[in-house]
Amino acid sequence: MTHSDVNIHVLDAAYKPFPTFENWLSQTEVDTARWERYNSSIQGRPEITTAVLKRAREAVKRAAALDTGAIEGLYEVDRGFTYTVAFETTAWEVELAQKGERVRSLFEAQLHAYDFVLTLATGGEPISEASIRELHKVVCGAQETYRVMTAVGPQEQALPKGQYKSLPNHVRTRKGTDHSYSPVDVTPQEMARLVQELRSDAFLAAHPVQQAAYAHYALVVIHPFADGNGRVARALASAFTYKAISMPIVILSEQKDTYLDALGDADEGNYQRFVDFILARSLDTIKLVEDSILLALVPAAEESLSTISGLYVTKGGYTHDQVDAAGMRLLQLFSDELQKMVSKSLASGVQGLLSQGTGGSASVDTMYRTPVSGMRFLRVVLSTNAPAQAQVIRDYQMLLPRDAGRDDDIQLSFQNGKDVLGARVDEMIPALSGTLQLRVAMFAERVFAEMLRELSLLATKALGGNR
Repeated sequence: MTHSDVNIHVLDAAYKPFPTFENWLSQTEVDTARWERYNSSIQGRPEITTAVLKRAREAVKRAAALDTGAIEGLYEVDRGFTYTVAFETTAWEVELAQKGERVRSLFEAQLHAYDFVLTLATGGEPISEASIRELHKVVCGAQETYRVMTAVGPQEQALPKGQYKSLPNHVRTRKGTDHSYSPVDVTPQEMARLVQELRSDAFLAAHPVQQAAYAHYALVVIHPFADGNGRVARALASAFTYKAISMPIVILSEQKDTYLDALGDADEGNYQRFVDFILARSLDTIKLVEDSILLALVPAAEESLSTISGLYVTKGGYTHDQVDAAGMRLLQLFSDELQKMVSKSLASGVQGLLSQGTGGSASVDTMYRTPVSGMRFLRVVLSTNAPAQAQVIRDYQMLLPRDAGRDDDIQLSFQNGKDVLGARVDEMIPALSGTLQLRVAMFAERVFAEMLRELSLLATKALGGNR
């Protein structure tokens, strides 16, 4: 027996099987109140059309599919690229093409995988080993090889798709330690046990976040395929949120370290952190869908700019400092997003002015306070010149929780709650999260579009209402 054989034998023996679902359930819980609160923000809106809701859900699916490959290091993305491709903004296809045909093919295969799990979730058939193997075949459809460490160094070998591994795939972790996955000869029985757990009465009756977190973790523990296990696990987890709320779970590549740390804690028996991670990402996804819907319900900025361009033959746009550290960062981010739009509208007959100040008063809920330095606000002014002279002003005030916890919201509020951007404290401390920055960008775009719409109506009226 060679030294390598001895190492494999030791690593195989070190494998720790995944827990039963009842064991998992007894050690974890889900904040169902937050789950219901977030979901209720979308339900019951009569103005949401089927088409708008479908587009919002399609966008988060595309974000999940794009970043799942980036998490595995198959290619690199950044927040802007994810936003561009997910929401199919102008020139998204050009930006994707610049990444190369391989990235496009991987992305499209991963998109097909999320479509596959949606069908799996809504088809009524229980999850089986065959469906998991098929999911692997779909998600890895554009990947022909994978890297294998051999005695002579790394080599590229053909990737067996839809088949359980035939060679050990234990790994060296980021911390430099060896981590054992299921031995090759144990993998079929472990997968059979996993499917049995996924069909158990306790599992079928559980909260979708518990289901998603467990299915994901158990599959990663087994690591049944030669490569692509992470992509399969994330897609499989989304089957349960798809079934519950018709949305996948979006995990951004920039969240990779937190994600792996939560999985590492689960390996040590602390399952709750991973459940909390899956819950947080699910709630992030719901908010992305909600903000996408709100944006879609407002006439596009281009429409309003087109009306103003009819008056001045061009188009326009619009744009704080920091209060109590985190709150000021949120206000500044909102201000920055508006300023970008104002800068683009300088030649459209629209003038934009953003200013931050103190003073004034507001009716503040007892759970909230104004900043210590006094009421802070961001004033947004859009105006047009004579003869179509008009002006629209909005003041956004910042409200801080009196006794801030991780889950409490810092708010930017227009007219004492008429329009509110809320952000959890843990989204801003120690740093602004990627999801929040995407949301602020959409919130700013919606506000800009609303103000331009109001401005275009006032300007047209000032000119006599004939245009």
